[in-house]
Amino acid sequence: MNHSEVSTTAPTSCASAAQIPSHQTRKRLSQAASMDTSSSAAQWRDWSGLGDGPAGLIAERVLAYDVGDCVRFRAVCRAWRRCSADPRAHGGLDRRFHPWRWAMLREVLVAPDRRSFLNTSTGQCIQVDTPELRDHELLAPTPEGLLVLIHGRKHIRLLNPLTRHLTELPPITTLVTRTDHRRHLEQNPHFMTCFAAWGSGVADVSTTFLLCFSRLCMLGMAKPGDDQWTSLQYDSDGITSAPLMFAGRFYCATRNGVLLLDTDPDMPRLKVVAKLKGMHVWPIADTVHLVNNHGELLLVHRRKGPLTPGNKSGRRYDTYRVDLDTGTLLPLKSLGGARRAIFVGMKCSLSVSLEVFPSGSISADTIYLSFNFSERKLLKHA
Repeated sequence: MNHSEVSTTAPTSCASAAQIPSHQTRKRLSQAASMDTSSSAAQWRDWSGLGDGPAGLIAERVLAYDVGDCVRFRAVCRAWRRCSADPRAHGGLDRRFHPWRWAMLREVLVAPDRRSFLNTSTGQCIQVDTPELRDHELLAPTPEGLLVLIHGRKHIRLLNPLTRHLTELPPITTLVTRTDHRRHLEQNPHFMTCFAAWGSGVADVSTTFLLCFSRLCMLGMAKPGDDQWTSLQYDSDGITSAPLMFAGRFYCATRNGVLLLDTDPDMPRLKVVAKLKGMHVWPIADTVHLVNNHGELLLVHRRKGPLTPGNKSGRRYDTYRVDLDTGTLLPLKSLGGARRAIFVGMKCSLSVSLEVFPSGSISADTIYLSFNFSERKLLKHA
């Protein structure tokens, strides 16, 4: 380095009197600094020593809102962990610990056992390590945020991705008849398609899990610790319909109408709760989608209509509110004015609020189609 590049300017000693603090000024500054230190000390709190009473009350309220926040709360320190409920110490079907605000996104990250989860109430997205996916196949997520897993095409397990609680359920071999084991389970090249478990979830009694294989029109009910599933077959009448667990109860749609599963252990059965009056649903050509729209049960009828310059696919999407009190379908022109949008898929559908997503990213009273709808390409270029 050349000497010319080094600054040799010394600190100036000719500062004016106004720039040099006087003795009194230095004294006042010293007193102010002392007061600031005392104030900081007075405001400081040992939050780890908050006490089991107040900390326990906070823990209860945190858990009541979101189990994800509860997991974060417990990770702060040992004292807070001691005064809060341990999710793994309770049953896997205990609703208090279900991550029902979180939806797993379908893209797979670089790490094979890591997944992204979206909070549908806040728009927050997190990445979660799920090492259980190394030796399990994912059959489907549930509305409660749980993951239905299968190991070795036999063992059914329920994973809570945020608490890592793993619940053992009866093997799938007790639901499929023995004569069909080889054809459906052992030598089925389309196993993951046939046994996709969309529509599964925790029943309202909170100790029973309902397993749904809609492709096979097959239902199974069991509790953790049971040896086998209680099975039930139903007829879809050729209608392509994605079933739904809504408010702890199983719903599906057929030509007869919207059906509800009566979970009476002695005689489980499906019964009609709303008729499809005036609605013509054509098998294969049409599809029917049940949606939980913020506590309101909706039905979206995806049907074929005339081709127009603005609609080259000819698809129409009629939306109805399912009135369970009167057993009727009420046509809707909007999603209730609550600034919501619906994402519709062949396997499941999701209603979200515009308030939690970036402004302009989605529009209110709009139906967005999943990747598995053929008319998406035509709509993009319309």
